[in-house]
Amino acid sequence: MDSHRAGDRADAIPYINPQDPLPAVPPPEGRWAEPYQQAETEMWVVHLRLPELLGDDVRLVDTLTATNRETLSALMEQQDALAADAGLRVSET
Repeated sequence: MDSHRAGDRADAIPYINPQDPLPAVPPPEGRWAEPYQQAETEMWVVHLRLPELLGDDVRLVDTLTATNRETLSALMEQQDALAADAGLRVSET
């Protein structure tokens, strides 16, 4: 019975031919990259996708760090509001 289960798992794994083209990846959307949690510090971090578009407003930053994801989201919203006030492009998400 176990050998049958092992065969089912092997049949469920798709075969990928190295000559097949890679799947299309849509361009990133929004102002912010994907947030991540640093392994060493466990802090949540997110980077601005295009930091060169910060403009001259010194209140705008290209990297945000927070102790939890909820705080990071609030900081991102705050930065988006500041960017909108400065006339810069803000994220849609």
